[in-house]
Amino acid sequence: GLVDIDPKNYYGAASDYNASSATYATLDHVHRFKGEGRLHTTLRNGFYDRDQRASAIRFCVRSVNGAGVVTNPDCPAVPPTQSTINDSTPLVRGTNNKVQDLHTTYAQSDYSNAFSLLSMRHEVLTGIDLAREKFDNFNVGALPAGVVLDKNTPRPTLGRPDDGTSVDESQRIKRIAADFDANALGIYVQDLVQVAPAWKVLAGLRWDHFHGTYRTYSTATSAATPVIGTQTANRERTDTPWSKRAGLLYQPNDRMSFHFSYGTSFNTSGDTYQYDTQTVNTPPESSENLELGAKLDLFDGNLSTRLAVFRATKFHERNRDPDSAADAALLSGKRHTAGIELDLAGRITPRWEVYGSYAWTPIARIDVGAPGSVPGVGEGEGTRSSMTPRHSGTIWSTYQVSEKFRFGGGLNARSSQTPNRNPAGIVAPKFVTADLLAEYAFSEQTSIKANLLNVTNKLYADSLYTGHYIPGQPRTFFVTVATKF
Repeated sequence: GLVDIDPKNYYGAASDYNASSATYATLDHVHRFKGEGRLHTTLRNGFYDRDQRASAIRFCVRSVNGAGVVTNPDCPAVPPTQSTINDSTPLVRGTNNKVQDLHTTYAQSDYSNAFSLLSMRHEVLTGIDLAREKFDNFNVGALPAGVVLDKNTPRPTLGRPDDGTSVDESQRIKRIAADFDANALGIYVQDLVQVAPAWKVLAGLRWDHFHGTYRTYSTATSAATPVIGTQTANRERTDTPWSKRAGLLYQPNDRMSFHFSYGTSFNTSGDTYQYDTQTVNTPPESSENLELGAKLDLFDGNLSTRLAVFRATKFHERNRDPDSAADAALLSGKRHTAGIELDLAGRITPRWEVYGSYAWTPIARIDVGAPGSVPGVGEGEGTRSSMTPRHSGTIWSTYQVSEKFRFGGGLNARSSQTPNRNPAGIVAPKFVTADLLAEYAFSEQTSIKANLLNVTNKLYADSLYTGHYIPGQPRTFFVTVATKF
């Protein structure tokens, strides 16, 4: 029979941790010209640091090093099966450390205006945005001479979670392993034209210039290696793609409108802050998005609802070329999704507010799989895209009991989905969580708010990977005091 494993079990080391910080500042300025002209400029600068010392938990299977010596004789020669697994099944804590720094600077300035031209009203938006990102990825594998950090002695087993094994993570020596510099420039313009009393046409165009530089450095395990070792690779790429946008809006009255929109987008090869010998020579992926929707206002305009039918297609999905001698990835894959989105927001009564969203995605199909993939298996042709639930949504409502007191609650739900790359037989089940809110206003300037998230402490899989998952936020209670001055 199957072994009942409590998903709340912790098999990592007691010394594992995940520390991060974010420090950023934003400047915002609006200049209004005569008429309807408006120039809006935003500048943001931020520093983001991550220091994660984690254990990737796997079943332990006997392995042999390059010299032919068995390095873990206490582990079986073959992996366990459902019939052989038990509390004594040995595990291995793989070291999965991520130490990274990210410095970002973003600036955007857009100009908007409305005017009449050729007997038609135009609402124009044009602007420029700039971005700079500096990403440093560190290696923490080197140790001082004679120091050994072993998270697998004693050997963890399935029946002995949270066994207290600990190592001194501060002994690890931090060195730069790779860095990525990205500079981007975007220029855009769009015009919404009133072509008839109830009809508007939208047209937009955007040009991007993206340049990325990725460098790697030697990080030998010797403690004598400098903090920044010898550069081992320097790869650069520049892309200048165009994006298009078009739409049609029909608004018969102030309470309802109908729209159709079309847009294109792209995904550069440097989207994960790295290049290899193939992706550095690969153009961006391209996508197309279509939407047909309607917006309806109810309760004298106090409640707004939106319904949209969508279809999104990725035409040139990046895939690894099975030819080991190839110098570029293949833009050969294709997949599409289609479904319905429903949103509502506003007041049912002067005291009763409600917000909700729901997405139904019945279609999420891989049309062309990666080279060598098997149709109907994994992410081969004809399978459903991984990490794409058929149903997802949230509903949130608050009620103003008195002038000073407000309470609320909501539900969050997601149907079942498969992890990355659709491993056979593995499905993350559906879940529903509930949240509560209570808020008291001492004055117009000062208030206190209490939130209780995941009231029932529901255990669910949030982030999904091929070999493991990350659970969602457990029951969490926090209090916030806000004041305006």
